Amino acid sequence: MLNIFSRFILWIKKIFHIRPEPTGEKPGEIPQREEKSAPPKEELTEIKPSEKKIPQIPPEKEPVEAKPPEEKTPEVPLRQEIPSEESEETRKTKRRKPYKKKAPTEERKKEHRKLSGEEKRPTIPKPTTEIDLAKRKKPMPTKQPQLQTGVSIERTTKASEEKESHTRVESPHVEIDLDEAKVFFIIPKQQFETNIVNSIPQQLHYKLELNGDEKTISVRVSNNKEGIAIAEEKRIDLEQSLKNFKIVYPDELQGRVYVYQHSYEILYPFIATGKNLGRMHYLYDNQGNFNPLPSRDIWILLEEDFDLATEPDIIEERWIWEKYQIMCINLKNTNELVIKNRQTEEETKIPCEASFYLEGEGVAEDDFKRLRPVFTGNSIKIRAPTVNSSGWVIWIQNKKAGYKVITNNWTGNEPLELKLPDDLPCECGEFKADICVQEDRIPIETLFFRYVPFLQLKFSTDLIIPDTNIGHKQEIVQILLGRDFQYWELKLDEKVGRKHIENGYQVELLPEQDTLRFSLMKKGKPETETSFKITIPRIKWRTSKNKKWYDKPLQIKRDELIAGTDFSLTVCTNDFDTKYDLLAILETDGQRIQEAKFVRKGMVYNLLLNQFYDTIKKSNDKITLKVEIRKAKKERLLSQVNIIHFPEMMKEKPKDKQSKQPVLFKLPKKKRDINNIRPYVKGGSGMRKGKGFSRQEIIEAGVAMTDIRRLHVPFDKRRKSVYSENVETLKSLAIGE
Repeated sequence: MLNIFSRFILWIKKIFHIRPEPTGEKPGEIPQREEKSAPPKEELTEIKPSEKKIPQIPPEKEPVEAKPPEEKTPEVPLRQEIPSEESEETRKTKRRKPYKKKAPTEERKKEHRKLSGEEKRPTIPKPTTEIDLAKRKKPMPTKQPQLQTGVSIERTTKASEEKESHTRVESPHVEIDLDEAKVFFIIPKQQFETNIVNSIPQQLHYKLELNGDEKTISVRVSNNKEGIAIAEEKRIDLEQSLKNFKIVYPDELQGRVYVYQHSYEILYPFIATGKNLGRMHYLYDNQGNFNPLPSRDIWILLEEDFDLATEPDIIEERWIWEKYQIMCINLKNTNELVIKNRQTEEETKIPCEASFYLEGEGVAEDDFKRLRPVFTGNSIKIRAPTVNSSGWVIWIQNKKAGYKVITNNWTGNEPLELKLPDDLPCECGEFKADICVQEDRIPIETLFFRYVPFLQLKFSTDLIIPDTNIGHKQEIVQILLGRDFQYWELKLDEKVGRKHIENGYQVELLPEQDTLRFSLMKKGKPETETSFKITIPRIKWRTSKNKKWYDKPLQIKRDELIAGTDFSLTVCTNDFDTKYDLLAILETDGQRIQEAKFVRKGMVYNLLLNQFYDTIKKSNDKITLKVEIRKAKKERLLSQVNIIHFPEMMKEKPKDKQSKQPVLFKLPKKKRDINNIRPYVKGGSGMRKGKGFSRQEIIEAGVAMTDIRRLHVPFDKRRKSVYSENVETLKSLAIGE
């Protein structure tokens, strides 16, 4: 009974947090021995909550002191009898230990861990700083021991398959589309994991600040078979030249913030990616540090008041943002890109540096062979320009099949070999390889390639000269796919004729069809679709007054050559890889009377016919303009073709001499008629437009200087040369001419 009463008092004091002061040795010993040995199992379950404060039993428990429990339980370990022989200080310290409540704290920690384990998801905290897309992290140029590439890839691939998250955030980029002649701001397709508690959102919202204008961009979200959320790609048309942008990603995409400031509005470079597309190369970061151009094919937008010292491969006739011309140039063998100001003659030099590149044994060649090569073998290699001791991360991605991490620690000391198709997200198709830095996994460079096993493309690669009477003939393209060609599907324009041949297809191109676009896809597998473009190198021509290309000689009347009006001839070879030297020759009765060289602009060659004006006017006989074709820097003649015929001119009766009358200008119907009149002067490669007429030309034309100033006719006071065609241009404006 007394034992029950003491326990009741203990329970009351525990509720009101009453701590008794220890007064002797026995009160501390008795309750410890009694509670550990005397109570049966049923009573222990009742007093379990109070066991943790057993040393707090007050001295009222002295009558309960008895040692029979020790005699009744001889099996108790010796460590329970030791406290009776210890000093008073040791007992006091042991009596205070239960007040720390270690057991409840550990239990709560375990419960807390269990709760957090159920709710915890693989999330990444928001970045605290903005990510400058132009900031490049240079790898340490330290040599590392040679690595066994195959072993390294296999080990990393296994680890990545187990640990890699399904969330991958891709940075935005700016892209040029040459088919549409437009520039787009691209928010790439994204994929991410969502919390189990929350459902997949229907939309994601990006905050975009573009050239100072803020807007919210919404994109649709769907989920695939594996339950992973996929955000669609968003393309925003840039109607004005890009100056800066800042985009904030939603929390589902880690809340990243990307920024870029374009500090050089004269030039916009784009890395050529094939399919007439290019991805913008960021020149300057926020600190003003310069990023060299990669030594590869690039598209550029160049302001109209500037020229390239290096000859471009292609110059488009279209313009973007009203004052930027499209050009393509190969910087593979160039150390710098030189831009020249036409007005001030100042030069700006932009350095170039070596970049990553792909190589492989089996390659099928089409128009995109340098930008997006087609590999047909069992392996390819990626070579790095420098060694990175911290290692690069390599992602291989297909737009429809997803991505695959190849390695996380490639240093670049040895080429990285990819086994095909084992290291690809799908068995074949179009892919891109993102080479990223270990820390933030932002691509520092992207390589594009295609893989179609056993593919062969057969077509004419030599320059085709048309027949003078019938023009060009049909050309044949063969697409060979090996023994399994029946599993492939060929997609092309309905207007193009095709037929099945052994192990592939045969396509026939009509004389007016120079380009063939087609795609190959394995039946029922849309992720394997691969696009191709083949251009037949046929030579064709046209004048500035015609939009249609011709393959037969043109008949041009002499009246069409008007002084002061541009009249040019353009010849196109449709050959991207080979450079030619074209020479225009005027002939009459088999004798050469004048020659001039064409000016090359990519695969297009231009010639100003105004420089032949005097020669053609003086001769009344039939004149033929033919073109001699040679490969660049080679003297051997490849071929020659007749392009223009000027018919024989009938002799007119001489007119009576008229008395000289003062020359008066016709008043033009529109002011721009005068502003468009420009003289022609000799340039480095032929005749070009000059700044204004010289004083001597005005005097010989019999025009007063007051009329020149009144009508704002272009006048160059520095030039002293005289050209007869410029004199005729001034005379043609006078009454009575």
